[in-house]
Amino acid sequence: MTKNEQPLFCRNCNRPFKRPKPTGRIPRHCSNRCRSAFYRGRTVLPTAPRSYDDDAVRLTRALLTKAQALAHRAQHPVPALPLESLETCVAMRRDLDDTIAVALRQALSKGSSWPQIAKVMTTTEGTLKGHHSAEKVDKMLKDRARRGPTRQRQPAALQNAKSPPAVAQVNRLLPGQPGYPLSRALSYLRRTSGSSTVSGLAINSGVSTSYVYRIMSGERIPTWQVTADFARACDADPDDLVFLWNTAHAVAALPPADSYPEAVRTLQAALRGLRLAAANPDMPTLLHRAAASLTARAAAALLAVEPPAACYLRWPVVKALTTALQGDPEAIRPLWERIESAGPPDDDGPRWPAAAFG
Repeated sequence: MTKNEQPLFCRNCNRPFKRPKPTGRIPRHCSNRCRSAFYRGRTVLPTAPRSYDDDAVRLTRALLTKAQALAHRAQHPVPALPLESLETCVAMRRDLDDTIAVALRQALSKGSSWPQIAKVMTTTEGTLKGHHSAEKVDKMLKDRARRGPTRQRQPAALQNAKSPPAVAQVNRLLPGQPGYPLSRALSYLRRTSGSSTVSGLAINSGVSTSYVYRIMSGERIPTWQVTADFARACDADPDDLVFLWNTAHAVAALPPADSYPEAVRTLQAALRGLRLAAANPDMPTLLHRAAASLTARAAAALLAVEPPAACYLRWPVVKALTTALQGDPEAIRPLWERIESAGPPDDDGPRWPAAAFG
């Protein structure tokens, strides 16, 4: 180093060093190691550890939703849907794998080490780092968010005979939720109808194929026009789905019936809709579920298209059939009260024997 030569300081370690050659580009680092360390430090910026608490809550809720649905199906199996429980188990296994990945990243963010996590999961650190890196877990969460449905909206009441828009659900509907029977009924119609494929249903209903699948799985509640077109494509009567659709959309109470026959038809259609939602159980199954006040003749009369005799329209009989169809008697009762308000017909038919009520 000459007197006129300025001293050089390494940008990494800050130590002075001698220029190795008098010509060429002026070096900025004293060695290759310092140069590599400097560029690594410049490109990799320190960031605060990402929190996975909210993701863990969402995933565990999704698991709980599916577990509750699986428990209900185990208690109330549907012979016409033999693969339903298995499909739910496969979906739960996928959610469980995602939950484990998030729980691992959550443990790391809270101070746990890779060796500790590897010991808990009985595997090697290399396997965990390869399968559960932050990049892969974040990508998995982004994919789930992209596949998921939109934000939930409350269904609007039916006003001026106009149908409310389709309602998006956060998760698949569960037993006890308003739209669950409608999704079950539509799914049953699709599974038992040999006259139309899913793509054909989509064309006849004016929606996409993926939307048809979401309707049947309970991820979407369709408009009435889509529901009616869906039923016709499956060779079913749309009137049988009116009660289920009204319940799914929280439609306000129906106005008084114009006539006694109209009130009876509405009640019968609602009961037939509940039977579709229950996967069309046979008569022995209904009688096994029902109370003693329900007979095979009464159940057949209430589920038929022709108007039944007035003796079959008494509330204990209607309630027993509703319970056998796994429906809510309190939701059906307003339809029965419309019959009472409309008054009996001129020919009241045979009276129900007192012994039938115990």
